Amino acid sequence: MLPFVVLLTFCQAALSQGYGNYSYFRASGYKNTGAIAAQISHLTKTWVAGENPLPPASYVTGVNLDDFPKTRLPQAILIQSEELILPDTFDARQKWPECQSLNVIRNQGCCGSCWAVSAVSTMSDRWCIRSKGREHFTFGAADLMSCCHSCGDGCNGGTLGPAWKYWVEKGISSGGPFNSNEGCHPYPIDQCRRPGEEEEAPRCSKRCRSGYNVTDVFEDRRYGRLAYSLPNEEQKIMEDILVNGPLQASFRVYTDFKAYKSGIYRHVWGPLESGHAIEIIGWGIENGNKYWLCKNSWGNDWGEHGFFRIVRGENHLGIEEDVHGGLPSYKKHVELQGIY
Repeated sequence: MLPFVVLLTFCQAALSQGYGNYSYFRASGYKNTGAIAAQISHLTKTWVAGENPLPPASYVTGVNLDDFPKTRLPQAILIQSEELILPDTFDARQKWPECQSLNVIRNQGCCGSCWAVSAVSTMSDRWCIRSKGREHFTFGAADLMSCCHSCGDGCNGGTLGPAWKYWVEKGISSGGPFNSNEGCHPYPIDQCRRPGEEEEAPRCSKRCRSGYNVTDVFEDRRYGRLAYSLPNEEQKIMEDILVNGPLQASFRVYTDFKAYKSGIYRHVWGPLESGHAIEIIGWGIENGNKYWLCKNSWGNDWGEHGFFRIVRGENHLGIEEDVHGGLPSYKKHVELQGIY
């Protein structure tokens, strides 16, 4: 890995306009995404729309867009001893095959917790990558969405910056998928059973589930060493991913995105629904069109087996203006044991 220094600056990016706070289930009246696809098939030039398994309203988002300017973390600048050569195509799964978490698609279910789910997915990937595959820890969204009150309101939406700051300051416990017996706090919420359903995040718990190898959540939590945002610059985002691993980002979701099946997504139709947080794991070019390779949190039967691609280099739907990441601390949880 190339040597680097992360310098923090307190430059705050200002948005030129607001897009409204997160609103739960602000989906269109379409009963299935196939109906949306039929509406827009003549408009999609670089991507294919089709029918995904769940109705549009069941693909929940959850980023409070208006809170972004005041919650964005200080920016980081990646400095290396020699100029990085950025490949035309990059996939973190191929560079770090020892980190199987990169292949895991999470499911936020019937909860506007994408801000938390994509954050812990990115943290899990970076935890492994930074250790060169020696350290594996599955950070769980349940602890973050229930205990980080400065991040937002659990299933009712949140923001990216405070989640990464919380990782550094308070740590986050482990957790597997819904209905699993994995980790301290397995994910607590299943997919929506009916349109308009609304789940609530559980209360913050200081105890791990019964049968887990530790009881006190503070013994299980692992920490970040540094958290930061990235400039709204395509190359800077690519450089950070190439050296440190995937990053978390948010963008504005419109109705047509629910019907995404494959290709390079570009918004063509439908009203704004809210903000959504995802993980960027790479990039590429297809037929002259540049794209980001992203990991979603709507299960592996949505889109390209849970992944999707979106236009790169144009800040399309704000995909490049709210990007966050951090570096792990492998010793802090040991050092803190004597305090708790």
